[in-house]
Amino acid sequence: MFYAIAPTPPHTPIYISPTFEAFGYPIEEWWTESDIWDRIIHPDDRDEVLGKTRAAMRSGESVDFEYRVVKKDGSVIWVHDRSCFIHDKNGAPLCWQGVILDITDQRAAIEQLRKREKLYRKTLSLFATTIESTADGIVVMSLDRRIVTCNKKFVEMWNVDKDIIEKKDGERLIDLVAGQIVNRDEFIQKLKLAYADPLSTVTETIELKDGRIIERYSQPQFLEGEPVGRVACFRDITERMRAEEKLRHYALHDPLTDLPNRVSFMEHLNEAIERAENNKRSKFAVLFLDLDRFKMINDSLGHGVGDELLIALAKRLKLCVRPGDVVARLGGDEFTILLNRTGVMRDIISVADRLQTKISEAFKIDSYEVFTTASIGIVASGTVERSSEDFLRDADAAMYRAKAAGKARHEVFDSEMHVRNMNMLQLENDLRRAVERNEFEVLYQPIVNLRTGEVSEFEALIRWRHPVHGLVSPDEFVGVAEESSLIISIGGWILEESCRQAAEWQRKFGIPLSVSVNLSARQLMQPNLISQVTEILFDTGLDSSQLKLEVTENIVMEHSEQSQRMLAELDKLGVALSTDDFGTGYSSLSYLQRFPFDRLKIDRSFVNIMDSDRRSVSIVKTILMLGENLGLEVVAEGIETASQLEMLRSLGCAMGQGFILSHPIDRETAEVFLASGANVFAENPGLKFHTPAPLIEVSDVQ
Repeated sequence: MFYAIAPTPPHTPIYISPTFEAFGYPIEEWWTESDIWDRIIHPDDRDEVLGKTRAAMRSGESVDFEYRVVKKDGSVIWVHDRSCFIHDKNGAPLCWQGVILDITDQRAAIEQLRKREKLYRKTLSLFATTIESTADGIVVMSLDRRIVTCNKKFVEMWNVDKDIIEKKDGERLIDLVAGQIVNRDEFIQKLKLAYADPLSTVTETIELKDGRIIERYSQPQFLEGEPVGRVACFRDITERMRAEEKLRHYALHDPLTDLPNRVSFMEHLNEAIERAENNKRSKFAVLFLDLDRFKMINDSLGHGVGDELLIALAKRLKLCVRPGDVVARLGGDEFTILLNRTGVMRDIISVADRLQTKISEAFKIDSYEVFTTASIGIVASGTVERSSEDFLRDADAAMYRAKAAGKARHEVFDSEMHVRNMNMLQLENDLRRAVERNEFEVLYQPIVNLRTGEVSEFEALIRWRHPVHGLVSPDEFVGVAEESSLIISIGGWILEESCRQAAEWQRKFGIPLSVSVNLSARQLMQPNLISQVTEILFDTGLDSSQLKLEVTENIVMEHSEQSQRMLAELDKLGVALSTDDFGTGYSSLSYLQRFPFDRLKIDRSFVNIMDSDRRSVSIVKTILMLGENLGLEVVAEGIETASQLEMLRSLGCAMGQGFILSHPIDRETAEVFLASGANVFAENPGLKFHTPAPLIEVSDVQ
């Protein structure tokens, strides 16, 4: 019975062989019930067994002992448990593995021998009957190492003459089996050592010339405290060893492409770094490759085609490099390549060009002809001292630069990228401290009724008051927060703070004030978002209809299925939903039909140039008509000039925000504004209409 568990707590199972059902428990229980190990061990043996096993796992030493097991039907058997760590070639533990052998029959046979040793020769037939019941090959030897008796399984396993039991003087085990063993001399030496120490118990693995692997378990035999011989049990463990090798292979290879995985790649990379440290002429390079538009292929043709594409790509990549190079898959559509023994940079770039040419050729998958390209980041050794993680990070950064520069190209990591990465790392560290030290604050920008100037809603905008750099705008840190997942805690904080503030202002000024808050992609994908929003609304006392959550088109379309489920749950909660930056992303009628939006926000990129670009005016007019036809409220953002304001009002845009109406203001300024009546036109009469003409309805604009 073979098992493998994780090397570190909580020691979850990696593999449990189906033969464990022999203990009476279904194999599913071995995977799901963590206390099953405690339950099966005999109460009298439990403390010793668990104590020794835990101590061995902590120390990394192997453990080899016998104990009793209580099967599900209440019967008790004896087992031999041999457990140890399996390590990779660098010595790091991959898993804790063990094999449990049922030795009940062997112990019964040995006990039988001990009790009847004086009449041993006369009772061999009875003993032979006992040892025939086991699946192991068993042989009993005298002190002069000659075979006294054995079972039929031993005869079959070693393919020896059936009449060896009948021989009067008995064969010697060494003479009988040593010729079939690969490491014959080592086997003979261990036999001699075992007989030299009568108290020794021996377990060893023997490789046979026919390819089989046999495990030998040998222990002494006593009569009245004096050694009289030994009993050896042989078990064919070839299948278990092959399963073990497969387990080691799976631990170091990607299951889809069979390429080395991240763990294996990092081992090869560490070896390359070590070679370069010992020999300055030993050069290498790391290439980080990411497919362009892979998600679109997956979404449009299905994951089956996507998997086949990755398999075909892996084969092509291997054809583009030399036998000594390493191609690995990190996950998804990300691949890495280690070019060993490289020359100058132009040679490395030549390999990158060859890779891109090969990748751009059509892939024939099922009935499809699939085309794709790749963005590649390159880092060469010898310029800056780096760890393996540094190489991977820098190659990844160069790959993202290639994507940003237009995709289907390669970029070499340079000092400029290094400086930018260090700045980003420092920014991330500062952000982590900012979360802990509560360095963030909320500014509030009024969303204005363009007809009356009244304000009944603020958009909450986060700012970071850095202890050194002062007030930092979101453009400088939100991207880093998103990548590092800090946006989850930051977004949760601004959501709670803005809801609390809006509810407080409602009570203080007696107005039905709403607050609008942006949701990031990571927040929208967060499984506990609904419970988080529900808890915040309950704790702050804000009505759900007075919370408006804004998401961009690109976010919901990139995660369309999960976004649709999450937005539907928010809609059921009564929260108003707004699509931000409308017109810059997918912007399709089907998109608006699928998601429960209440509002469209016209992106500032169209509003900013309305007074100089007629096409932008047409786009804004179209969005307004779309909103009217779909029953959606429309808000124009980024209004900065009086002419833009007049044009929007003439087109029938009812709501807007922008610097000409009000900059984002802090809490104290917002309270003064609310106390004065919350009307932008009252604060700045010049923003009212210059003519008393009525507003032009959208339907009247040609």
